[in-house]
Amino acid sequence: MKKTMIALGLMSLMTGLTGCNENQEAVSATIHQQHVKAVGAFTEAARELESTVETLCQANTDDHLAASRAAWQVLMQDWMVLQGREKGSEAALALTWQIQFWPDKKDITGRKMAQLLAQSTHWNAALLADQSVAVQGAGAMEWLLYAHPEQLKQPQGCEVATAISQRLTQSGEALIEAWKANPWQAMTPQLALSEYVGALTNQLDFAMKKLTLPMGKPGHPRPYQAESWRSQTSMRNLKANVQAMQSLYLAEGKGLDALLRAQGEIALADRIAGEFDSLIAGWPQTASMGALLKTRDGYRDLIRIYNSLEYIRFALHDEVSPALGIVVGFNATDGD
Repeated sequence: MKKTMIALGLMSLMTGLTGCNENQEAVSATIHQQHVKAVGAFTEAARELESTVETLCQANTDDHLAASRAAWQVLMQDWMVLQGREKGSEAALALTWQIQFWPDKKDITGRKMAQLLAQSTHWNAALLADQSVAVQGAGAMEWLLYAHPEQLKQPQGCEVATAISQRLTQSGEALIEAWKANPWQAMTPQLALSEYVGALTNQLDFAMKKLTLPMGKPGHPRPYQAESWRSQTSMRNLKANVQAMQSLYLAEGKGLDALLRAQGEIALADRIAGEFDSLIAGWPQTASMGALLKTRDGYRDLIRIYNSLEYIRFALHDEVSPALGIVVGFNATDGD
């Protein structure tokens, strides 16, 4: 009788573990598809930017400049979904810096762009690929579209802009290739789950860094350290980061939120979901972080956002991981 009860107990445990593994395998597939969709959107945005830049260089009007700026902003919003995760496809991670060179504490982008334009070279995407990553991505395009649009009235400026837009399209197409295979498929379900949580915490850390660099010390902000300060869209980008993290956390009803609820951690799941909801609902109206850094109320808003992100990160590391039996290692921003 005792042996029978032990055997039944073991069978019950194995059934539970099998169900858990199946849920985690479903999570892996869902997260992979989220990345596939995100890189597809980014690549389509890059192609649209390339098209608008080509039109701008053919007929340089205020309307064409506005269209190129709008296309660039869509590209950035789509990039924010992937920015800072540092997990998954190694080939995709290798493309990060050429897509966006940030942080750029010494304005390397500005200096490299000025040097590029001073040369008599007829620039194209192939030649640009051999240059600094600072001139191959979204930051270089922002420099032209927002800080120095007068360069786009010159043949050299248009050649550089066209080369950058083509290079961004190439990077997007390389991302699509890099994400065709599911990098977590060969892992054990538990290891894949650890990678999933790691991707979320890495993105949280990166978003918090995007706040702390320009915030500096109280009374001594550094607005030129903000991402996309030339276009004054830092806060819009950061909100897109937060929305992407919320989507990653939920994973279409198959993510961490669902796993926590299945484990009976209802209160914890509610707290994290609620923190995401309130953070997005209370987001400042301005698209510019520089504007917020100029006032005490604006600075307080940034502190509030930082504290919310820190709370979510703490909950993931100290509560979610133990609840789901996950070991989370060092992340991409440790040691900075």
